[in-house]
Amino acid sequence: MTNQLISILLFLSFLFLSIHAKKYHIFGNDESVGSLTSDERLLVDVDIYNRPYALPYLLRQLEQLVCPCSQCYLDFHLYHVFNTTVENETSRLLNAWVSAMQTSSQSVFASITVQEWTAKSKTDQTNRLRDVMKRASELDVTYLAMFDSMIVLLEPGKLLSTLISKDKPLMTPLLRSTKDMYTSTFYLNDRQSTGYDNYKQIYERKNLGCFLVDGGIKDFYFFNFKYPQIRNVFLNNQSLDQPEQQYAIDVLARQNSIPTYVCNREVYGYIPAQFLEAMYDEAAIHDLYIHMLIEHQLNGPSQTYLPPIERTSLIDIPLSTAKTKFGLDEIYVINLVRRADRRARLQATFDILNISARFFDAIDGKHTVDQTYLERLNIRLLPNYEDPYNRRPMNYGELGCFFSHYFIWEDMVKNDYKNGALILEDDVRFDAFFKYKLEKILSNQSLDWDIIYLGRKIMRSDEEAYENTIETFLIEPSYSHWTVGYALSLRGARMLLDEKPLQKILPVDEYLPIMYDHHPNHSWKSHFHHRNLKAYAFHPAIITPTHYFGEPNYISDTENTTVLGKEEKIDVSQRSKLVSVDVITKNEKDEL
Repeated sequence: MTNQLISILLFLSFLFLSIHAKKYHIFGNDESVGSLTSDERLLVDVDIYNRPYALPYLLRQLEQLVCPCSQCYLDFHLYHVFNTTVENETSRLLNAWVSAMQTSSQSVFASITVQEWTAKSKTDQTNRLRDVMKRASELDVTYLAMFDSMIVLLEPGKLLSTLISKDKPLMTPLLRSTKDMYTSTFYLNDRQSTGYDNYKQIYERKNLGCFLVDGGIKDFYFFNFKYPQIRNVFLNNQSLDQPEQQYAIDVLARQNSIPTYVCNREVYGYIPAQFLEAMYDEAAIHDLYIHMLIEHQLNGPSQTYLPPIERTSLIDIPLSTAKTKFGLDEIYVINLVRRADRRARLQATFDILNISARFFDAIDGKHTVDQTYLERLNIRLLPNYEDPYNRRPMNYGELGCFFSHYFIWEDMVKNDYKNGALILEDDVRFDAFFKYKLEKILSNQSLDWDIIYLGRKIMRSDEEAYENTIETFLIEPSYSHWTVGYALSLRGARMLLDEKPLQKILPVDEYLPIMYDHHPNHSWKSHFHHRNLKAYAFHPAIITPTHYFGEPNYISDTENTTVLGKEEKIDVSQRSKLVSVDVITKNEKDEL
């Protein structure tokens, strides 16, 4: 019995030491978890820039923070750089929120303070670091979270306790930028070959855990002052008081051999994409932040849709009422009534982008179009038409798609839309600089156009006039597919209608290249006599589909419908050598 008791005690002692041992893990899943004590304190320190568009989202995330310590403090450093009305608005909104939080029952902070700062040089940045470390020392905090107001946190309620549980001296949670832009809260000094591969493995969360990085971290820092080395370097380092010295956090960490980690097991949130050309361009910074917000909605499990990022409701920060149509008379969005998820996603996107759009109920090829419907419209098929990829006649989904576009062309002519219209389908994904590029093109009164593809599938890359750039962003397109998004002039709408395409119908993305006379099928073209639509295309594309064939949650409301004249359905999952119209190869995807 005594031997058993001794064995149990030894096992419990070993377990206790294992749990509380502090380890530096370079790769892998073994992460030590520290226990919280009642006397621990935490300081959250946030940099606020003159960008009031980011404030509603940041403030909501701060409202949702849960304090895992005995006391938590919130400090703002409000940067004064431009001395503009935007700066004044930022200050007004922030102080209004602080006042609301101080009387709100949902606040978890022992105190909230706003400090005014200027950041124009490296010396100012050193002063900033010195100031926050002095504040951390005065409050005698155990942990310090420092981050930028431009980030987005997805689960702020879990954030602080999760970071504490990692038990690392200095770390950052992995925050990623929008798709394929590869901006994050860490970097590696070796960005060549294996170094870059390691970066991508962590960034894409193919390896999960906390990783020791040989470069540095940025934009979000989490300090654990339980580690004497962290205290000595950042709290007790007298060299920080020397005004001639210039310091950055990651530099100090490397100089003093402090292990620095990035942790990616949890999905923490986002950071706007960053690149050299946009560092001092406030318009570009704004566009990249907005792009981050709208891309979030496409990041659900298996590429499903997510609700938009929440905004604070503690103070009144209304959405802009100055919505744009880019100088056009209308923006149509073709949407099936039964696809309410797509409509909701796009409406939230338009609200964020300040775009005024009208949803147009699509003609449902699956449930609306039948032989009676076709007879009522007196539809006639194009003689000898056969889908060049699937070797079949048109299906009801393609007919419904054509009718949806056709009725919009009719609506443009009926309303005499002299300034033209933008026609979008409901699976559209916007480029970061979509608004800037489209505004620049459409504001050019000297450009004579009938149709401008905003996005397309390039069918014959070797025939594209890539070298003949028009107005910076445009080229003349060759044979192209997709109608995911295009601008159409009133003249163009009339030309498309005048050919009476319902009497010789074929898919709409075959009809358009016929009408600008870049279709390879001369037999089909011969049925249309005035093929002089003046066409341009953005290159690279400024919109793409949200999902490509073969990706999770790819649904084609056009393809999976009955073939004209047949009872059976097309099963897209059973295709082998036959390729869908919507299939896109990796090379073609890169071209977009």
